[in-house]
Amino acid sequence: MSKSKVFLHVFDEETSRAVNKLQGDGYISTLLGPIGTGKESYVFYSESFNNRKVAVKLHRHNIYSFKKIPAYIKLRGKKSGGFMKRINDWTRFEYNFLSKAHNLGVNSPEPIRCYENIIVMDFVGKDGIPSKPAIKDKSFDVEMWYTSIIGFIIKMGRNDMIHGDLSPYNILNNGGNPYIIDFSQSLKLSIFTKDFLSRDIDNINNWFRSLGYKELKEKEVIFKEIGIENEI
Repeated sequence: MSKSKVFLHVFDEETSRAVNKLQGDGYISTLLGPIGTGKESYVFYSESFNNRKVAVKLHRHNIYSFKKIPAYIKLRGKKSGGFMKRINDWTRFEYNFLSKAHNLGVNSPEPIRCYENIIVMDFVGKDGIPSKPAIKDKSFDVEMWYTSIIGFIIKMGRNDMIHGDLSPYNILNNGGNPYIIDFSQSLKLSIFTKDFLSRDIDNINNWFRSLGYKELKEKEVIFKEIGIENEI
């Protein structure tokens, strides 16, 4: 996509004002890229005032086709307001869940700042080049990765948290280690959200099964290690 099209997709007046605020506060400088794109966001590379390498995730204010936002906000226990407020709330929830995962010791980008529809986080990569998703870079120790990722799922579950969209597309190969990204669909574990945990486990087990790994943990065993029964 050309830079002009990226500008039209991302940099509305409110987003541009938020970027200027973060630049003025020293959290980011010039935005380079994008280095990542999705249905609802673009990720850019930048540096902070002290030369810290950062990734800057901008959630688009014009994603009217993204119908899941109101339902997710309701699941998160918050009333859904106007569309732009929904996007900003969505961003804040992602930042909070990313912060929680990182503080639990889950390999994930360190969150730095959340403002309006923008998240500034530690850059996962080297020399300005982002680490590749595992689906594209399979040069990793399969057994170690499976153990680590299932361990992250259990650790988050024990702390009432679900990633909600875990797949090889949202796991980066960072120097041979798995780094989980994109917590935008994360939820608190409850009777209303357990299906999302079940889906995360199925996604990981199916992926590693396709890689030929045979020492997979049954879903019921993972539930038990989290401390829940099949029915929460």
